[in-house]
Amino acid sequence: MMKKNMKKSVATMMVLGMTLTGATGVFAGTQLEKISAYLNHGISFNVDGAAYSPTDGNGNKLAPITYNNSTYLPVRALADALHVPVSYDGKKGQVIIGQATSNPSALTNVTYSAAQKEAIQKAFAQFDGFETAYAPQQMIAGDTFKSVGAGGDGVSFVFNHMKVDVSPRDYSDGYTSKDVKLSNGVIAKWYTPDQTGMLTFQLDDRYVTLSSPDHKLSQAQLQQVAVSVQKANSNNDQGITAFADVNYSKQQLDNIRKAFAKFDGFTTAYAPQHMVAGDTFKSVGAGGDGVNFVFNRMNVTVSPKDYSFSYDGKTVKLPNGVSAKWYTPDQTDMLTFKLDDRYVTLSSPNNQLTHTQLEQMAVSVQKVK
Repeated sequence: MMKKNMKKSVATMMVLGMTLTGATGVFAGTQLEKISAYLNHGISFNVDGAAYSPTDGNGNKLAPITYNNSTYLPVRALADALHVPVSYDGKKGQVIIGQATSNPSALTNVTYSAAQKEAIQKAFAQFDGFETAYAPQQMIAGDTFKSVGAGGDGVSFVFNHMKVDVSPRDYSDGYTSKDVKLSNGVIAKWYTPDQTGMLTFQLDDRYVTLSSPDHKLSQAQLQQVAVSVQKANSNNDQGITAFADVNYSKQQLDNIRKAFAKFDGFTTAYAPQHMVAGDTFKSVGAGGDGVNFVFNRMNVTVSPKDYSFSYDGKTVKLPNGVSAKWYTPDQTDMLTFKLDDRYVTLSSPNNQLTHTQLEQMAVSVQKVK
């Protein structure tokens, strides 16, 4: 609680002393007032017990500003150190600290070309025992995939504003870190080996690390992208089944929350964020002791009970590393896995979706904030 309060108070002080990377136009307009202040090089920083030197997006060291007996801190650098997302809305002239909405950043699919898919497969094939290819399937809207290559003992995906490394080793060992839970329930950790925050988590037999070298992406954004890193299947299209975001309307989100609110102790709402391309969300409702999402080709049920326990089944590992179980209570196969304090079950009543497609959709079920 003390650390949380510290973050809030520091974030409040930082607002007036902001140095926002990429905040084009922040000095424009008629609301500016000229002052005389001092760069205070006599103040040092200690974050979570470790020395810290704030820098800008180009790696230049930053100093606090002292004005009228008050000290103002660089908001971007300190927010990154405290793992508090920060951004600037140029249209509103507004600094946003923390998560502004239930969807802090729009995601878009990474569409790999045939040549890029081949390059991904070849990069992983260079390492014995590490040939299975993995790749991020999403990026923050506006970002661009640039290249992939093998180096050291891992594979690096380079985007304009993001880097994703897949390695058999956990390079976060030895650094002070902070555990976070990703939206799919996987535990990850933030650590800072130099001036750039790194997000690392284990996925099957390897470790995935995401960062934003130019500091354009916040921790919240990188955590969103992290859950999209999946195994790249060597099937007909050499990649992951195409999927689309489920864009719930305000009314649909209200209906989702109301459905979960009908159950005592089960009020936190969860919902699938993706569907197979070409599918359509139809309705959501509470029934029995769970909430059911109905699509044209898929049903997703969220319940506090595991109805698969009395059936024989097959255990599988989802693309995000979570264990799930396939079982068949009647004529329709069901996929069930535990997410936090509940069980999620997916099926395709009209049998139009394959097991692989449903396993991919399963990792998109997330908490609705």
